[in-house]
Amino acid sequence: MTVTWKDFPLGIAVVDESKDGSLLIHHVPIRDTKKETRLSGIWKLTDPTSREVNDRVAHWIIIGTRDGVERTERVLGHPIQSANLSEFVEACEDANEALNDVWHEYQNEEPRKRVHLTPLAARSWPAIGEDGDAARILRRVGLIPYPQSAPTEMRDILALANLVKYVVDTWHGLETDRVSRTYLNQGDTQRRLYPKDWLAKFPPYWPKAS
Repeated sequence: MTVTWKDFPLGIAVVDESKDGSLLIHHVPIRDTKKETRLSGIWKLTDPTSREVNDRVAHWIIIGTRDGVERTERVLGHPIQSANLSEFVEACEDANEALNDVWHEYQNEEPRKRVHLTPLAARSWPAIGEDGDAARILRRVGLIPYPQSAPTEMRDILALANLVKYVVDTWHGLETDRVSRTYLNQGDTQRRLYPKDWLAKFPPYWPKAS
């Protein structure tokens, strides 16, 4: 299989539009590390040019609020493919279920010998509904979406970036579990940073040729 730059995005660029019309961009870098994901700072572009936006989203998978994606498209002058976070969660859940099936099959092969086989860690995948309220979703799982001191205009993008981080960290935990067990990894010990099918459907952004 041919491997291209599309298989190795830098992470996820979260975009939003503030009430004053500025474009906000927040990076969620995703690396092959066992430590949890760390968020970058937020760029606030009050009068962005296409070059400024291209420089900040090229080679990143784009996820954003509806206003943020529309603002990004207006600045770039063409439609963009923004990723679907709910499909990311669905892909994670499918992988989680498949690994649990393999675990049960392996345990049932020799039930007496493997009676104390450690189950996969129970993981909570957020239910992302049509409202897209990232802050509410994070509160449901017991997480703080943003500091109380955060400016009002920054709260939506902070909540969405933290929700992305939560899903990514949970996925990486599942992948760590998979690669650590021979009967689960089937010789594939490379930890995947994204669900494979999801990444194929939502590759990173690259500027159009002029």
